[in-house]
Amino acid sequence: MKNAIEKLAHCAREVANKAEVARGNPAEMDQLLKAMIDYRVAALGYLAHPTMGDLIKAQALKYDGQTRETVERIAELVDSLNER
Repeated sequence: MKNAIEKLAHCAREVANKAEVARGNPAEMDQLLKAMIDYRVAALGYLAHPTMGDLIKAQALKYDGQTRETVERIAELVDSLNER
């Protein structure tokens, strides 16, 4: 799942970079659109396959302070164990 997040982050950076270029050059809008489509595909792929850690992180939102931090750490540990 780490790869999916990394791909999503990469696509987001590409969208930002292409948007900056397209702002000054309308001819670059096609490249921006392609980057946006790639980002959407990566986002949908990530959302379609949540990990157990993602589900635990969602539960962490119910809590505050140290309890929330602990549940988030547990989620990270679960994800790291699943990557092996």
